Amino acid sequence: MQAVPPLVALKCKSGELSALRDLEKDSAPRVRFVVELLDSVTLGGDVFRDLIKAALHVTDLGRTLWIDTTWLTPASPLAQQPGGAFEFLEGRIESALPETYGLFVPEFPGLVPVVAATASDDELRRVRLLVEHRDRDVAIRVHHPQTADLDLPGRIRRIMRLTGARPGHVHAIVDSGFLETAEARRIEAAAKSTTVAQDLLGPATVTVLAGSIPAKRETYATTERLRSEVSLWNGVRQEGQEAGYGDYGVAHPVPPAGGSQARTPNPYLCYTVPRKTVILRRKLESDDARAEMFSDLVDELVERADFAGSGYSWGDHELARCRRLGGRTAASVPRWVSMATSHHLEHVARRSEADL
Repeated sequence: MQAVPPLVALKCKSGELSALRDLEKDSAPRVRFVVELLDSVTLGGDVFRDLIKAALHVTDLGRTLWIDTTWLTPASPLAQQPGGAFEFLEGRIESALPETYGLFVPEFPGLVPVVAATASDDELRRVRLLVEHRDRDVAIRVHHPQTADLDLPGRIRRIMRLTGARPGHVHAIVDSGFLETAEARRIEAAAKSTTVAQDLLGPATVTVLAGSIPAKRETYATTERLRSEVSLWNGVRQEGQEAGYGDYGVAHPVPPAGGSQARTPNPYLCYTVPRKTVILRRKLESDDARAEMFSDLVDELVERADFAGSGYSWGDHELARCRRLGGRTAASVPRWVSMATSHHLEHVARRSEADL
């Protein structure tokens, strides 16, 4: 099995957070989670409450949620909070702990901040206050690594200096974004950034992250798509670097403009299998038929030899119940995403390197 638990980057949306809240205790130690904050998250809204609940559940499972502000703009309600998004969320998580745990409040921090390699001095000073408040790990995200990123060593040293993070408690995420295919140049770029980060941070500190789910679904035929993120990770390891594996779950790496779906699309599901994603889709004739067409899609899925079985995860159990005779329906994107994400988290938690 992998020395470094796999990492899954999830958008801060209700479907993904629902899957986190239903994660089984046995699976949690074998996977790490990054939640990417979005401008669409409103203070006191349902998604915000779901985020706090997910953080508390992950804490209960002995993990700390990694929080990333990559997609936040100055217009975000979270970004506008005094002290910034990290401090605000930490305070909300900490204030919810006594109600959840009573006198037995966990001593580890509510979140691990994930900062861009190009983060501003002001953002890094805010992270330093978090580290001083309660000792914690810090993660550095290297976006779209280039072959000749000569500034990366200096950026990493600067982040460590300004945040005060201790050696051995700093991680790097080498993020290649969307991958149609794992081209040699992309593998080389990721491998070089991994080498730089490991030389400065030590072994077992770097995760290679990428995603291959397309932004749009172009056909109604069921297709199998190679998970290029697995090929990228294997390519980096073949270059001699022992890096952790990371992906974007069942979502495209880049959130849609505006942060939300303008309309509910045709029923679809992205189902993770070894080294591939099975993409199923149905054409919608009317809004009233959405749940019925999703049930038809699930009927096809559960008959496939690569369906993991209803006992595999919470999501697989719910999918099996969404068959035409299963007694359950699902007619919204968050429900479809939550079930697919639940299965994906269990998949990467259980799988060995050979059949990831």
